Amino acid sequence: MAKEEKKVKAVTMIYSLGIFLVVFLLFVGVAIYKFGMSNRLIQKVVQIIPFPAATINTKEFISMNELNSQLGSVRMFYENQDFSESGLRVDFKTADGLKRLKIKEKKLLNKLIENRVIGDLAKKRGIKITPDIVEQEVTRKINENGSRDSVLEDLNRLYGWGIREFEEKLVKPDMYKEALEKSVSESDEKMVESKGKITAAMGDLKNKKDFAETAKKYSEGDSAKSGGDLGWLTSAQMIPEIAVTAFLLDKGGVSDIIESPIGFHIIKVDDRQTEEGVESFKISQIFVRRTTFADWLMEQEKSFNIDILLKDFRWDKESQAVQFTDQKMIDFENNLEINSPDDVSVLF
Repeated sequence: MAKEEKKVKAVTMIYSLGIFLVVFLLFVGVAIYKFGMSNRLIQKVVQIIPFPAATINTKEFISMNELNSQLGSVRMFYENQDFSESGLRVDFKTADGLKRLKIKEKKLLNKLIENRVIGDLAKKRGIKITPDIVEQEVTRKINENGSRDSVLEDLNRLYGWGIREFEEKLVKPDMYKEALEKSVSESDEKMVESKGKITAAMGDLKNKKDFAETAKKYSEGDSAKSGGDLGWLTSAQMIPEIAVTAFLLDKGGVSDIIESPIGFHIIKVDDRQTEEGVESFKISQIFVRRTTFADWLMEQEKSFNIDILLKDFRWDKESQAVQFTDQKMIDFENNLEINSPDDVSVLF
């Protein structure tokens, strides 16, 4: 009889603990998702229980612990550097500082979702990055930045990372992105078509065809009608890729194919002059637009069902990005440089 009573008490205790745990987790869930709370107790709980911050196609999710860990590393990076000599500052403890930290959190959540989407798209294309390849890339990056011991010391001091965190949070996602971008650029119909068009234009120029006539034949945009003539421009008025090339060309010189964020260019320096110490260039160009990897990725993201579970954020299907739910935070972010003109955390 005594054994039966002990067994009943043990079962009752287990059930009671189970009910308490369920109620406690429900309480934490309500605190997180309904009220947006994030105190020390909650942060300890989410380190153990993988509460999701966002879901992707209902099968995958970004955990709150993953987001909090990344945010902690970002905060650590800013707070463990001395910006006093540059006259800049970092302070996440003020009311405005907490808002800036919230903006960092939004950007991190967006990046984590992007990384997960890129990983899925890469796998669908058969892209595999083995641990050996990742290790080789880590070694290469370390060698580029000094000795292994000094790099690991900096990673720990600035981010609180060891070598595994460096691999998983930075190196591996970047490798998947680079591999996917390469795959897309070689196979996407629109990208291949754009590259073929600018290559054909360069072929005509090498066959001594007139630049203006070639521009009228191949170039896109308003300047095509005038044979690619863009008029006189200073370096400040040109996109960086064109400005750098223009400086290297003599009068009458024609560039190789230039790739920029907006497309492909071939430029000709028709003339150049210097007035009051400012050099300007008379430029003609052949320009072919291209679908950028960012454009392609945004289009692919539309096929993913992404839900943000946190109270302060939402997924905007039009921009395919995480947005704030609070209008005051939207306004603060839009006026960030005005609100915090000398805070280095705003600059990068």
